[in-house]
Amino acid sequence: MLVQNLKVTEYTQDYYDEHKDAGLDYLGHGYWQEEYAKMVVEACKTPRDGFVVDAGCACGSILKGFHKLNMRVLGVDLNEAMIGLGRTHFGYYANELVCGSIADTPALTESVDLVHTAQVLEHIPEEQMDAILQEFSRIIKKTGRLFICLDAVKDGETKEMYMGDPTHVNIQPIEYWYRLFAKHGFMFDVEAYNKFVRSKYKPTEDKDENFFNAYPYWSVWILQKT
Repeated sequence: MLVQNLKVTEYTQDYYDEHKDAGLDYLGHGYWQEEYAKMVVEACKTPRDGFVVDAGCACGSILKGFHKLNMRVLGVDLNEAMIGLGRTHFGYYANELVCGSIADTPALTESVDLVHTAQVLEHIPEEQMDAILQEFSRIIKKTGRLFICLDAVKDGETKEMYMGDPTHVNIQPIEYWYRLFAKHGFMFDVEAYNKFVRSKYKPTEDKDENFFNAYPYWSVWILQKT
């Protein structure tokens, strides 16, 4: 389901509150987040003692799923209010949940096994995308993976169906993202994507749909450096 009719355009406490009222609580954590983390790690062949960076982590609820797998974690987000909520609610240290730009993370060069970013890049103006992809390329190990989930216009869809959130400033067709990732030296990992498609992990215990089948509007890339 796509969230519609949102109004807030600034990344503040109001942004969190409006999304919570619309059914998307960024402090929510449980079966969904824990199974999602297992799915991503398995598809990307990320070592269980690996280092994961969540770019645009909000309150860190998804990152908590990776943390519960005993992985080293770093979440970065511009929304200071959400970072504060996440530190308080989940008990993150200040060096685990950081307020700042995902184009300038505190991760060391080629230190990261997995960069994860979900429903983030469509919120970022097009002119900032090169700097972000350059940063991802800088911090990911040669053996690492980049897992991206975002809203993009697929065949038979329209841009308007993704415009229910006014912060969706970069809704683009699939081809745009493919060319952008390739420009920055990222190659689509077909084997990893197939693992995601066929994954046994699912968002709810009571239904038999895995993540791929449960979310038909998702556009997912699993990438590696060339």
